Amino acid sequence: MASTRIKPFPLHGLVPYRGALYSITHQEVFSQGRLYRIGRYVGDRYDERVMINHWDLLENMEKLARFNVGDDAWHGTLGAVRVEKRVWRFGAGRIVYHLTVHKVPAQPAMCWQDELESVSLTTTVDAAP
Repeated sequence: MASTRIKPFPLHGLVPYRGALYSITHQEVFSQGRLYRIGRYVGDRYDERVMINHWDLLENMEKLARFNVGDDAWHGTLGAVRVEKRVWRFGAGRIVYHLTVHKVPAQPAMCWQDELESVSLTTTVDAAP
């Protein structure tokens, strides 16, 4: 059964769904994979309970990521960096990037997604006469 080989998401971890962060309240294994019950607080009460499978939650996390592994980016303090790994932090409900600094390749670093900026590559093409 493929579903038992999936590393489950932690209970009470924050996951993205419909543009908001939801908390995982229950999980179970079924023949097609893992199924999670998620919910969130709206005002003072617990509202909007939803059942969703593992792969849909994983897809939502992928959609939030602005950088892929191997992308070059700019960090305000470190300068030019390369993304080596990205990890979803369930406690914070955010993506953390593991980086390699271009100036000092042996220096690993980590940062949140909002600390990185895209590097725009400008390429000039010589016009043929």
